[in-house]
Amino acid sequence: MGGGEKAEDKRKRQAAQAVTAARGGGGGNRGMIAGIAIVVVLAVVVGVGLWLQNRNKPGALPVAIPVAAAGVQYPVSVQGDAIVTGSPPAPTTIDVYEDFMCPICGQFEKLYHQRLAQAVADGKAKVVYHPVAILDELSVPPGYSTLAAGATYCATDANIFPRFHDSLFAAQPPEGGHGWTTAQLEQLGRSLGAGDAFAACVQAGAKQRIATATANASHYISGLRPDHRFGTPSVVVNGAIIDISDEGWLDQALSANRR
Repeated sequence: MGGGEKAEDKRKRQAAQAVTAARGGGGGNRGMIAGIAIVVVLAVVVGVGLWLQNRNKPGALPVAIPVAAAGVQYPVSVQGDAIVTGSPPAPTTIDVYEDFMCPICGQFEKLYHQRLAQAVADGKAKVVYHPVAILDELSVPPGYSTLAAGATYCATDANIFPRFHDSLFAAQPPEGGHGWTTAQLEQLGRSLGAGDAFAACVQAGAKQRIATATANASHYISGLRPDHRFGTPSVVVNGAIIDISDEGWLDQALSANRR
């Protein structure tokens, strides 16, 4: 057999061996190929898992809570479980039940806050805020809803409620992510002009107060409409639950008692 024929024969044997290996021929080759296949599959599974895990992973929060811009001025007071903004004689009363970890509450604030604040400043409405905590387990560590809600009462006593409330929603932590800490809430208060009494109030916490307020809110909403499960945001206008998916609800609320 000549050199050319030997080379051709070698190429044929190598090709045959490659086909046999690809088809699973040969115990050793089968084991090697199976091992490689398992490694590849595991690598793909792990890679996909890491991608899914990190795809919606919230980014780190800033060192300090950004301070929201100043808005219109209006009177604020605490009455029981509620933070009342506006004048008592206002023709329309709007009760807003909010959880500071609730994403839809954040959207509600973005959509309606400026108009609500202006209506309060103009004497057209009294807006009553009810800080509640139903999403404590959805923050890292758990408990941010209660911490933030309690701090709003401290902010009201310190005469900084409007910008404190607005700042928490403007820089709202993502649901399932890290909430602002006690120290960061204290710093926000100091940035807004609050003193040591505010910091001491935040440190003391208001766990029982917020638990009671949340239970009272749930009972009240259920009493207004038994088929309505309490959730946030819940909005009540002059004693009636309204559907905030109706974009005209605020126009209707402000015009219903127009003098």
